[in-house]
Amino acid sequence: MNITCNKCGATYKIDPNKIIAPRVRFKCKTCGNHISIHKDQIISDASSQAFTLQPEVSHEPADAAETKIKGFGIRFKLFFFLIILIGIFGLQAYYLILQLNKTADRFGKQGTQIIKEMAENDIMKTARSVAKQVKLYIEAHPELTKEQFMTDQQFQQIAVQKVGKKGYTALYGKESDGKWRTRAHIRPNICAPALDDMAKLKKPLGVNFPEFWNILTAVKSEQPSKGYYKWQEKDKSFKNKYMACVNVTGTRFNIASTTYMDDFTEPMQRLERESRAIAKAETIKSAILSSVIILIIAIIVFIFGGRLTANIKYLSEMTDRISLGDLDALIEIRSKDELAVLAESISRLQQSVKLFMQRLYKK
Repeated sequence: MNITCNKCGATYKIDPNKIIAPRVRFKCKTCGNHISIHKDQIISDASSQAFTLQPEVSHEPADAAETKIKGFGIRFKLFFFLIILIGIFGLQAYYLILQLNKTADRFGKQGTQIIKEMAENDIMKTARSVAKQVKLYIEAHPELTKEQFMTDQQFQQIAVQKVGKKGYTALYGKESDGKWRTRAHIRPNICAPALDDMAKLKKPLGVNFPEFWNILTAVKSEQPSKGYYKWQEKDKSFKNKYMACVNVTGTRFNIASTTYMDDFTEPMQRLERESRAIAKAETIKSAILSSVIILIIAIIVFIFGGRLTANIKYLSEMTDRISLGDLDALIEIRSKDELAVLAESISRLQQSVKLFMQRLYKK
């Protein structure tokens, strides 16, 4: 007799006389479908010697004819898509945070630079203003000698003025013997005769002396000098100072206006530090919020992907049972989306095959 696979249509010749057991089961070589034959299902037509099979309710496990996935599953694809989405989202968030920090740093540095330039101009203006005042006082008091500059209280008030919070002006010059001496200073021990030669400051200033000396001696009658140098504090530490030197017109003397630049930039630097701290805190908050959002998306995708693949697997198993002859299997509709439409279509197909097999059996 001829046995036809109800899945792929392959035909096999089998001798019914060799079927001794009540039930015989074999695997289709074409599609791998499992075919079961019962003795009481065989109906013989004496004229044609053709045989057909009565529909059989299969009690085999649902995975007996399960088709293996040849590529990646839907759940894997969903997670792969999620990883790509997370990567893009993470890169975008990182880029935005990086640009925010760069912008904050740039504005902070630019603000500090602008304040430094304004402070430098203000220090130079102070030196020019004091130089003019000193000139007027010297012209008004021709009897005043350089040795009397520190003892004349009114002249000292004019020559030594406050610059910024801790800065000051001082009067100095290169005298006829070629030595540079200070004649008016906030610290008397810097002035002559206590300090007969300013070159002796080389010892306390050490390696920082050349910067200080170059600014101090570069001043000309019509060409002021300016720049940064390190000054030794009482605690032996060194701090950056800015100095502008202007010549007192018609004299050998110059006015040096010097102060710590931190006196001007410290508020801006403090604001810059606060801005960085705020940006860092906001970055952490943004990272936490992004992580929470990504976690929620991952959970949603995991739940959705699990339900989707479970429903698809269920419909696949039911389809396999129908292909094995289980035409009475009840297909449950577990969703309300396109899979529900697919389940209804499979159920209608099941009923159509069942009616066809019943009609075929009757014939």
